[in-house]
Amino acid sequence: MNLRKVDLNLLVIFDALMQEKNVTKAASRVALSQPAFSNALSRLRHYLKDDLFVRSPDGMLPTPRARELAPHISSVISILQSALEPGEFDPACDSKVFRISANDYLVATTITELMVRLNEEGPNLDVRVIDRGINPKKVYRALDTGEIDLAIGAYGDVPERYGVFYIADTDFVCMMRSSHPLAEGYLTLKRFAKAKHLLVTPGGDALGFVDEALARAGLSRRISLTVNHFSVVPALIARTDMITTIPRRIARTYEPLYDIKLRPSPVETPGKYATVALIWHKEFGQNRAQSWFRDQLLKVTEEQPDFRGKKQKPL
Repeated sequence: MNLRKVDLNLLVIFDALMQEKNVTKAASRVALSQPAFSNALSRLRHYLKDDLFVRSPDGMLPTPRARELAPHISSVISILQSALEPGEFDPACDSKVFRISANDYLVATTITELMVRLNEEGPNLDVRVIDRGINPKKVYRALDTGEIDLAIGAYGDVPERYGVFYIADTDFVCMMRSSHPLAEGYLTLKRFAKAKHLLVTPGGDALGFVDEALARAGLSRRISLTVNHFSVVPALIARTDMITTIPRRIARTYEPLYDIKLRPSPVETPGKYATVALIWHKEFGQNRAQSWFRDQLLKVTEEQPDFRGKKQKPL
């Protein structure tokens, strides 16, 4: 294919439809009328000699060829956007949208204070929180394609193509209602194992590091309920006999609001679950806007209770 004959704006058309799976929404996203968008899509199909998207009850679904092209086209668009951004950045005046992958735990402990800071220092800056779950592969794919600018979570060893700040580490505590039988006395591993448990698991798996530790001690527990968000946990715990093991930082956030008690967990927190990292793609994240935004996230984290320090992985 002769690239000189291809309108590179068609790549933006492709990326918009890949994200929206709907022609009307994709056209609105790139500020085109629906007929103009459809015409551009026809031209792109002609150039690439593939239907690219086919109608279905679930919207416009990408063909195998489109799925193959999608990460490459999204990456090219992200690189161009980063390269063409103005060299200067004034948070007090400039407008920009930052996209972050984070779960509701991090929204509760970090994003709230971040928005307070942006309200004062970056009134025209917007944030989109997108939960890509705890699977590092999904997060890395979203960073590689430019779908998100940053990710916050526990990812273990991070590949070299990403910049990373290890922004905090925290242990897990045991949460229960204040009148729970385990709220008093020595919380042995056996007493802990006999209780009814609530497990927060984004993927729905009814196993966690607690179960691995119990198995090593020849014990097991009953998981009465699994949920995929931390925000529903305190209300459930305050009104039932269930207990849960969750990060101390989010538990402290809810402690004043509910009739609950926090106790040290009898199960030691593995390092990969305790360390929270802020990561970004090195190739896309070197502009001044992203650098400034990362600094704000780091400052917010440093000001929080239970913050244990920050260390940067060598770049």
